[in-house]
Amino acid sequence: MSIRLSIVISGAIVLMASSAALSKEDALPTIDIQKQCRANQSTTDALFGNKSSNGFEHCVNSEETARGKLVERWKTIPPADKTSCIHPTNYSPSYFEWLGCIDTRVYVLKMRTERPVSLPNSTICPTVSWQINGEIASMVACNLAR
Repeated sequence: MSIRLSIVISGAIVLMASSAALSKEDALPTIDIQKQCRANQSTTDALFGNKSSNGFEHCVNSEETARGKLVERWKTIPPADKTSCIHPTNYSPSYFEWLGCIDTRVYVLKMRTERPVSLPNSTICPTVSWQINGEIASMVACNLAR
């Protein structure tokens, strides 16, 4: 078997395995909230030298609330947003952070839809026009040295 064919086959296997691992019937990945919040609490205690009595409970409540919102919205979240925001294997994954990322992407898309064209005669540089799907349609660099 040639080296090129081996590389192509290896790449295909990696892609199939990663997409299968990410899809898992398109379910929200599970995080051990208790473990994450304990780790966050111990890091905070070490940094600030004091033990916060309600930090752990606040963390758990925030994570559970964020998880509930993600579960409710999961089927309506676009795949591109899931890919961009949901990273269960990163250091210290967080439902709260994932929800914030998805909410930010929704807000940016809404703003780009409501205001697809940059303001005329603007001194803001560069001037960017957006497509409804969030991609850049055009960009005009400014020359401020007049």
